[in-house]
Amino acid sequence: MSRHGALPLLFAAALLLSGGCQGTSPKRYGEAALGFGAVLIRARLILPDGETRIGSIAMNLESANDSYRLVALPDQTSLLRIEPDKYRLGPTRNMFGMLQKNLKVRIGNRVYVVPFPRDILRKDRLNVRPTKIVAIGYIEARLLPIQRGREPRVEVRLDDSVASRRRLIEDIIQRQMDHRTPTDIRDNLISWTRSLEQLLIQVQGEQDNKASYKFGTPDVVQDE
Repeated sequence: MSRHGALPLLFAAALLLSGGCQGTSPKRYGEAALGFGAVLIRARLILPDGETRIGSIAMNLESANDSYRLVALPDQTSLLRIEPDKYRLGPTRNMFGMLQKNLKVRIGNRVYVVPFPRDILRKDRLNVRPTKIVAIGYIEARLLPIQRGREPRVEVRLDDSVASRRRLIEDIIQRQMDHRTPTDIRDNLISWTRSLEQLLIQVQGEQDNKASYKFGTPDVVQDE
């Protein structure tokens, strides 16, 4: 093979390697299968005049064994099928596998670069078990009102409150029943029905326990 003929092959190999270094793309709305788990995630993009459904936020979900590149969208809750493991949310990686200290957020037709939020890095690991689903929450990016003479500022946080995680679960269940959902996606979502029901019960239990702790009154034992 000539030197010039080898160059395209080397370039193609480099692209394949770089894709693996950056993280694997999880199967969006993948069918439930033995040996796989899944996560639920969504973006919430807020402009000074309200929410927009145009844009995206990318993060990595990494364990000691696997690395996935998650893309959260504001117009739909994503069910992403992944290998079971204990994961952390973190920055994306470049084509050489090096962590990026900044986070790129696309809101509308503009891309903003912000430091990766430390509070997300401090979150506990997510234990994704076989045939089970974990609701991560909303990745929220808020564009602050622009002040004259200053650069735009974007604040990013993870909203993993009980109410938000429950909303993600209910959204997927609603899509299972929506006749407008494409047949292949609908069938795959239906295959996760039992896991979704179990997750909804679990999250509802968290909500009930939180309400009991907040409003409940401890029993007082009085000496007779």
